[in-house]
Amino acid sequence: MPSFLTITAARSNLGYMSVLAFDTHKAVKALKEAGADERLAEAVVATVGHAMGENVATKADLAATRSDLTAEIAATRSDLTAEIAAVRSDIAALEARLYRHLW
Repeated sequence: MPSFLTITAARSNLGYMSVLAFDTHKAVKALKEAGADERLAEAVVATVGHAMGENVATKADLAATRSDLTAEIAATRSDLTAEIAAVRSDIAALEARLYRHLW
């Protein structure tokens, strides 16, 4: 009889949920077939299920990360544009000084 560990990450502020299903029965069965006793197999599967719940990135997590990165890239682009403009201004000033100095 299959059983599943369902990990649900609710993100109500974004309006959706992310769900990950893990077939615990199949995992316990595979561990038992590999030589583990039932208590050990169940403990391993419970531990893996718990770890999965803590470490799975949801769509909302990925969307937030993407948003943060997009903002960071935009800020960096703006900073670089300002720096490039300043360097161009410095170069123009140096060219003018050289031109005056040479002529």
